[in-house]
Amino acid sequence: MSAVVLIGPVVVERDQDGWWDHPGLPDFDEDYAAFKAWIEQQGLELTQWHMDHDLDSDTHHYWTEDSCSCEGWNPAPPPGAGWFLLGIFDTEDGPCVSWARRVAEVAA
Repeated sequence: MSAVVLIGPVVVERDQDGWWDHPGLPDFDEDYAAFKAWIEQQGLELTQWHMDHDLDSDTHHYWTEDSCSCEGWNPAPPPGAGWFLLGIFDTEDGPCVSWARRVAEVAA
């Protein structure tokens, strides 16, 4: 059995449209069960929310259905220590952010 390669915080460099994925995040090809299993294997707690729940009316103008951009959205981490960004990505419900932090020991 191979050792688990743990991910953690890295420098975030979003693209011109505001999107970003952690470089240690595998491609799950929309397989939520595989993603959930990986989060558990990593010993991570995950929290996510959509941009429209995070913006006031003055900044919401950055996103339209036709723009495919969330460059004006800079979501802050949740309260508490240890959160790092997993990604800012598009969904059927618009831009979404994922934050994670380690909450469990992982066997090497």
